[in-house]
Amino acid sequence: MKEIIYIQAGSLANHIGTHFWNTQEGYFTYEEGDDPFVTHDVSFREGVTRKGEPTFCPRVLIFDRKANFGTLSSASGLYGDDDVLEAEQAGVTWTGDVLEYRQAPIPKSKYHVRLEEGAPDTAAPPASDIRCWSDYSRVDFHPRSLQKLPDHADWESLEGDWNAGREEFAHHDLETSLMEDNLRQFVEECDALQGIQLMHDTASFGGFTNGFLTAFRDEFFKLPCLAFPLLSSSIPGSVDQDNVLGIRKALNDALCLRGLNELCNLSVPLQAPSTWSLGEWTKPFVNFDRSNIYQTSALLSSHIETATLPLRLKGTHYDISSLCEALNGSGPTPFSHLSGVLPLSEPFSPESDMRRLYDLSVVGVASVAPAYSFSVSSVINQKPMLLSRLDVTRGLTKSELQTYDNWTSLQEILALRLSILHSIHAPAYPLPNSFPKFFETPTPTHSTRLLSSLSTTSQSTRIFVQYATLVEDAIKRHTDVTSQMGLEADELKELRDDLWAICDAFPEGEIEQDVDLGEDEE
Repeated sequence: MKEIIYIQAGSLANHIGTHFWNTQEGYFTYEEGDDPFVTHDVSFREGVTRKGEPTFCPRVLIFDRKANFGTLSSASGLYGDDDVLEAEQAGVTWTGDVLEYRQAPIPKSKYHVRLEEGAPDTAAPPASDIRCWSDYSRVDFHPRSLQKLPDHADWESLEGDWNAGREEFAHHDLETSLMEDNLRQFVEECDALQGIQLMHDTASFGGFTNGFLTAFRDEFFKLPCLAFPLLSSSIPGSVDQDNVLGIRKALNDALCLRGLNELCNLSVPLQAPSTWSLGEWTKPFVNFDRSNIYQTSALLSSHIETATLPLRLKGTHYDISSLCEALNGSGPTPFSHLSGVLPLSEPFSPESDMRRLYDLSVVGVASVAPAYSFSVSSVINQKPMLLSRLDVTRGLTKSELQTYDNWTSLQEILALRLSILHSIHAPAYPLPNSFPKFFETPTPTHSTRLLSSLSTTSQSTRIFVQYATLVEDAIKRHTDVTSQMGLEADELKELRDDLWAICDAFPEGEIEQDVDLGEDEE
């Protein structure tokens, strides 16, 4: 057993995390003889309440503003009743009159009310009913998992404030003994910790998470880290020159990516849902609102959960270290892309389904991945270069698996084995009743078929070129923004140089060949 500690920070990250943990709950089996295909102990910890009742809770630290936790608190759920009772009984020596004021409790979500009533046909909550990510959570969390940060005033905007985020982490760690208490207890409960898996909103928790990772590396220098940074909607090169907040968030993203390059074994940047280009990859299969966090987080979660499934799947040799090595084996390129197809067509058709493979890591890219070309010359000459790829399919039949294997073998031949290809096949992706109903006909009920792919490609240089150019421009034209962020000119120049160095770590996109390939093969 190789355990993982999960870290979630920010609203979008926690919406994704809620769908992720609801999916993990869907893997539990309750009938005698049913054997789950995942190892639950990788992600869950076993404990005992003060009443002696066994518990099984996610091994996760959840950071967010207090308001976003909704009805979740350390005084509720598996451990909280005892805590509340002790708090009410402990140290009460005053015998006089007491005038007590209490804030009205947050009402339970309609979804949770139906669950507690035991309604067998509890449907997915409509998007309009979702107030925060806890409104549709189906699992119980240990009190130490819930890391509540103070709410900001309505007029405050700390998005993109790098230094304020780092300072807030230092203050939170000092107040709660986060690293020495909560995190260390999770670590010490593990028999063979394989590493941490991190998701965070860069705009609101970029500096905070960088502070956490820096402190983490001081304590656990060699422990692997797999990160999924959720970038802001401020795209370098597209931000209006007068948009001070947009420039600040883009610079903050650049600082985040530079920090992840130094602190994580592998990072998979994900673009904000508002930047997605809808088209062939969505219609006529799914229909969702890009501005609805409940829906977009479900799509992101399905691909993150599937792409990382080998870390939890029984019978595979993958852990975080070997997964990072498989995707980064060609050199110092600790950044990968996440792509996916949801749902796969029935029957599976590589020619049509792979045209719907959407790259969630690059803005506006909804095209066939480099190794998915059927022409020798186009594979050899096109940009970018695919270095390695891990595909995870869900729900394919035996005949469809053979179709997939035949197709990938053809791609390896056409690509002249220039890339390293891996594939894992698993049962269909479960759809708990908390999952939004954004599928078009035919609508899946309890599970769906999909493909998720992690790939390392020279196309990542496109991301870092944009950010390096943004920083260069900020040095020349936006001294007011950088001074507000507390960034000196020398710091910006160092950031610019580091981003260009990351670009240089990737091989050139153009692949030169001396062999005569003759005519294109179909």
